[in-house]
Amino acid sequence: MIIPGNPGKITDGLYCLGPLENPTYLLDGGKPAMFDAGVSFLGEHYVTELKKILGTRPLHYLFLSHVHFDHCGAAGYLKRHYPDLIICASSISAEIIAKPSAQALIQKLSTVPGMTESQKFRPFSVDRAVGDGDRIDLQENGFLEVLATPGHTRDMTSYYLPQLRTLIPSEAAGVPAGRGYIYAEFLVDYDSYLYSISRLAVLPVERILCAHRFIYDGDDTVGYFDEAIRQTRRFKNRISILLEQNGYDNEAVGRIIKAEEYGQVPEPKLAEPAYDLNLKAKISTIARRQEKKAQKPGS
Repeated sequence: MIIPGNPGKITDGLYCLGPLENPTYLLDGGKPAMFDAGVSFLGEHYVTELKKILGTRPLHYLFLSHVHFDHCGAAGYLKRHYPDLIICASSISAEIIAKPSAQALIQKLSTVPGMTESQKFRPFSVDRAVGDGDRIDLQENGFLEVLATPGHTRDMTSYYLPQLRTLIPSEAAGVPAGRGYIYAEFLVDYDSYLYSISRLAVLPVERILCAHRFIYDGDDTVGYFDEAIRQTRRFKNRISILLEQNGYDNEAVGRIIKAEEYGQVPEPKLAEPAYDLNLKAKISTIARRQEKKAQKPGS
């Protein structure tokens, strides 16, 4: 089953806080844990949904996949409402979010017309750095396993709940769109991205909580990672061919790819500004990769 990422119960103790474009997830229990913090202006929404489930009980953990503005934006707002909240992320995320320049960029990208003061991005810091192979005790929900899955970003981190056979990969394995299309999301490194997907593919998974729009459950998880790898390779090959045909004019390649991909991908699909920004990064990643290969002796 492929479920839209709207607020509601997924299974016992596991909830989607929604909304569809920027869903976050809650694992209830003795140590309630939230995964990702969406965009800043949705902080009030997330807290409202949390209170419906937790009541007056506090949120114990917030696990961040990476510190892009649409995945960490409401972390500061959540910390204000839950002062004892332990914000967890990779050491790379901690280094990035500590930089004033990174906070300024997140603030800029988070700004939308008409937002209130409380909806603005609030700077925060990482309370606990987590790394590849770490296991965190969530009491009755078993251990949470941490996997470093770079490629989309340097700090990309996925989380796996063995007891629930549930994976929260964020964008480490792409972003699904309509009718089985999966956006390849290798913003910083193509080879690392493919390797990260291959690591996730061997986990016993019955549920994938995606970063945007969808939850894959049951039989629909079968083959997802193989398909993500196949579509990623096909997309990279298309960029490579177009770069050679267009004299490594990244902007020209971007216009062609956008017409072929974004113009044809069925709804629901990425918001256009986000798509444009990501596409530019992906083309640059492949251009750099091909340049490095060309510089190697004997290549």
